[in-house]
Amino acid sequence: MPVEADHLIRRADVRDIPDFIDLRRRMFEEVGFEDTSAMTAASHDYFARAIPSGEFVALVAVSADETIVGSAGIAAYTLPPKPLEPSGRFGYISSMYVLPDQRKRGIAQRLLDGLITTADDMDLVWVTLHASEMGQPLYERSGFGSWNEMGLHIPTAIADRKAAEP
Repeated sequence: MPVEADHLIRRADVRDIPDFIDLRRRMFEEVGFEDTSAMTAASHDYFARAIPSGEFVALVAVSADETIVGSAGIAAYTLPPKPLEPSGRFGYISSMYVLPDQRKRGIAQRLLDGLITTADDMDLVWVTLHASEMGQPLYERSGFGSWNEMGLHIPTAIADRKAAEP
């Protein structure tokens, strides 16, 4: 894969929020989510608060003509202390997306490298993410491994329990 350095990778600011949200919408739709309207609407308030405060660090890939062609982000979260991280502080990587016509140019790798550096700057020891099938090789090449986490959608679980009641 040829790596082209003709895209600037930089930290996003408030002027980038509409493009960042659009790339996230495209990412979720590409992996199969049909209705992203509620998420998109809620994202404006979240990112308007979280990007300036540093609660969420967003990176963007910008082409020579100033078009944002890729995105990535990281947020810190805290859990009770764990053996692998006694502080309980973890980072969550999300919003990794590169426009289809810009792929295979090393942009995603450069965004991920930027997030790893950002995680180090944030004094994070562990980061997690959910990988799409297409993204999994990128993460594996960068040293990510599988964890044994599971998930449960609470509204569905409650509805199922109620439906099973006599």
